Amino acid sequence: MANYMLSGLLLLLSFAFLACNSENEEDILPGEELCQDNTATLSGAVSTIIETNCAVSGCHVPGTGRVNFTVSENIIQNATQIRKLTQAGIMPPPELGGSLTAQEKMDIRCWVENGAQDN
Repeated sequence: MANYMLSGLLLLLSFAFLACNSENEEDILPGEELCQDNTATLSGAVSTIIETNCAVSGCHVPGTGRVNFTVSENIIQNATQIRKLTQAGIMPPPELGGSLTAQEKMDIRCWVENGAQDN
């Protein structure tokens, strides 16, 4: 009987270990805790990311029919969508050579989760 209990305990611990190792920090910590120390602002990191990767010729600039991200109000109004698409790796389009670093994605995520303010 003791062998069965020991085997069961070892099996349970193995599953717990594997479950903990298969999750990354973003899955474990809610955004609020992840972004607690990230002070990304629109006028700082976020505008630089947008200007470099989104508000470029042929993309989110006047005359393209897309949302114009050279205007701060448009960025703020579309903050949630920007977050979703950048976190998913859809924007900037990888097929056009676009990509963001993990830090850039985190800055956008945290700016949005901290209220997407015009700061």
